[in-house]
Amino acid sequence: MRSVAAGSFTRLSSLPALWRAWIACRRNKRRRPRIAAFDLDADSHLIRLQRALANGAYQPAPYHLTVVHDPKTRLVAAPAIADRIVQRALLDEIGPTYERSFIDHSYACRTGRGPQRALLAYLGWTRRNRYRLSLDVRHYFASIDHATLYGLFAHRLGDPRTLALLQRLLAAGGAVYQSPLARSLPEFADAPVATGCGLPLGGYLSHWSGALYLDGLDHFVKRTLKVPAYLRYMDDFTLFGDDRSALEEAREAIREWLWRERRLQLNPRHDAVEPTAQPSTFLGYRVSRSGLLPGPKAKRRLKQRLRQVDALGTERLARGLRAYRGVLLTLG
Repeated sequence: MRSVAAGSFTRLSSLPALWRAWIACRRNKRRRPRIAAFDLDADSHLIRLQRALANGAYQPAPYHLTVVHDPKTRLVAAPAIADRIVQRALLDEIGPTYERSFIDHSYACRTGRGPQRALLAYLGWTRRNRYRLSLDVRHYFASIDHATLYGLFAHRLGDPRTLALLQRLLAAGGAVYQSPLARSLPEFADAPVATGCGLPLGGYLSHWSGALYLDGLDHFVKRTLKVPAYLRYMDDFTLFGDDRSALEEAREAIREWLWRERRLQLNPRHDAVEPTAQPSTFLGYRVSRSGLLPGPKAKRRLKQRLRQVDALGTERLARGLRAYRGVLLTLG
């Protein structure tokens, strides 16, 4: 039994915890210039970081912002290395407490899950059901409300310093959408993100929090709506069944729950019930009852990995290629 409850600020800000977080942050990235430069004097950097956390002087640095076209325009935000370490140490401390309540078919940001396993589950249910209802949330990361997310954390965390750290990290992430670069993008120029909302596309805490924010939806679908065939990867979720009208009713119940509990809206372009005999696209792959084929997104990302061989390193590239191969061999 633990002598200190999960979420201990003293434990997550200790030098051993920060060092373990740094080792995780640099894994498979030691050839990148910023990582290599930090690694040359990692001991000193981590000692300064630990002191700043201990005396309350720690403040997250501004994110490094980049606009990418993949092909949709996205604002990607990279946290400073010290902030990555803090986020990693925080999640190592609190993550297991929350993940124990995640359902088995929530696949994002979890060890032993991932997009490949999500694809295989999606394929299996495609073969066993007549209809599917694939949904996603409109402007998901930009729409996440900090107060609601903080409430989800505070429900299980009792250390006020850990909660204060979370508030600072959430505020730093939300500031991304108030930047001139973000406001210059058409997506946010026409509909600016309100203060107190938004998680950046980048950083451990953002992605993990994105998985946590819809955990309540998973339990609503499984316990209240009692949909047996359901899976979610971040804000992409699919329901399967043999009754079209039941899936349509579930869609409206989900729409109401998302707005009432999370102030989120479904993407109106992707909310139709479709027969599973008709091929679909999921996580970049074309899925049919006969198996999987790479879609345009998967092909594009595979080409990007091949072009990034110097930055990724041969070990990480080989692991990625084995994952692609494993998925594509799952036929028949």
